[in-house]
Amino acid sequence: MLSRILDRALAGMAVLAGLLLLFITFSISYSIFTRFIGIQSPVWTVQFNEYSLLWMTFLGTAWVLSRRKHVSMDIITSRLKAPARRILDVVHSLMGIGVCGVLFWYSSRMTLNLFQRGVTDVQAIDIPKYLILIVIPFGFLVLVIQFIRNLLSAPQSPEADKGMETQETRAGESPRS
Repeated sequence: MLSRILDRALAGMAVLAGLLLLFITFSISYSIFTRFIGIQSPVWTVQFNEYSLLWMTFLGTAWVLSRRKHVSMDIITSRLKAPARRILDVVHSLMGIGVCGVLFWYSSRMTLNLFQRGVTDVQAIDIPKYLILIVIPFGFLVLVIQFIRNLLSAPQSPEADKGMETQETRAGESPRS
């Protein structure tokens, strides 16, 4: 049940990231069009596109990791047998938990500091800086949770077996059933 809730949250975050990408696409296209016809484009476009790029990144990363579509060293892992691939999955998950945990802790402290000091991002529209950056610790926290899920599923991971089948298929053998 908890896993389903997290999957739905990740899917919702991915949809929001996709909507932000659409916003970026349309707002930049609109700015280009208005400049082309001689009208001044809105001054807030660049500012909100910068924010959208940040939010899009941190909202979508855990979803990508949950689908195992992140950048990986397939050239190496595809040549390994399933047990070795599982060990690498465990090491990868442990390293991800450690790195993302430290970045969550640090970015949380920095965001809290910005909130306590009342720092404002002064551009076309003044916005409290912590509202812009709150997505960073949130994104790292969700990544830690997803890496923990990956770690717990690594011993019985079908991903490791899939790589073995792909390697055998490339070698001209029939995949195992």
